[in-house]
Amino acid sequence: MKEKKTNKEIEFTDIPEGASNDIYANLKEKLESIEKFPGIYHFKFIITGGLDKIKDLRGILPDDEFIEQPSKTGKYVSITVKKQMQNADDIIAVYKQVGTIKGIMIL
Repeated sequence: MKEKKTNKEIEFTDIPEGASNDIYANLKEKLESIEKFPGIYHFKFIITGGLDKIKDLRGILPDDEFIEQPSKTGKYVSITVKKQMQNADDIIAVYKQVGTIKGIMIL
């Protein structure tokens, strides 16, 4: 019997390059229809790869407000980052940078 393979940690960068353009275009469209720019945007992440990943995230968003909430079991940390953003393209640029860090899930 063949063992079923599951991927518990799908990374943002795992999306095939050809599909990325459509995903980002869709995200940009939704952001522009919902958000008002310039304005405060709330980025949401889940850190599953150890607390050193928070340092990596702070490297991308160094001067911004971080709200950290550890899970009850201690297996992950939920992070909200509040950042002043000028437009949807700037938000997407942050998501692309964070997507290169293994162990961070983007919500």
